[in-house]
Amino acid sequence: MAACLVPVALAAALLAGGCAQRDPDRSGLLQPYRTDLPQGNYLTQETFDQVKQGMTREQVRFLLGTPLLRHVFHPDRWDYVFRYQFPSGRSELRRATIVFRDDRVAAIEAESLPAKEDPTDPALPGYRPPASTQKAQP
Repeated sequence: MAACLVPVALAAALLAGGCAQRDPDRSGLLQPYRTDLPQGNYLTQETFDQVKQGMTREQVRFLLGTPLLRHVFHPDRWDYVFRYQFPSGRSELRRATIVFRDDRVAAIEAESLPAKEDPTDPALPGYRPPASTQKAQP
């Protein structure tokens, strides 16, 4: 009887191993589903470069959208912040700041914005990861 259980247990273990996830950041055992979490304004350097000194607030809002942060004590400063949290827990932060003087753009600062919209950027709104399973061609 024990001789029959060993091959059955071995076969069950091998079959269960095929159900394991391919993501190295997740164990898959009793772990809740985690989704990606984009927050803020998604900006590219290509879009941000269209903002020029001397533009009005309305022109900037038309190009970049409403800023995520407006300081109560600094009404002439608009901060565009984008934070993307991956399901693994790792996060990416992107910032851009526009300073106004007399309701016109006086200073422009940005750090680490993507050059242009890249379909492989997971932070891009509407991004869909590529299918991990490809059907074999006969």
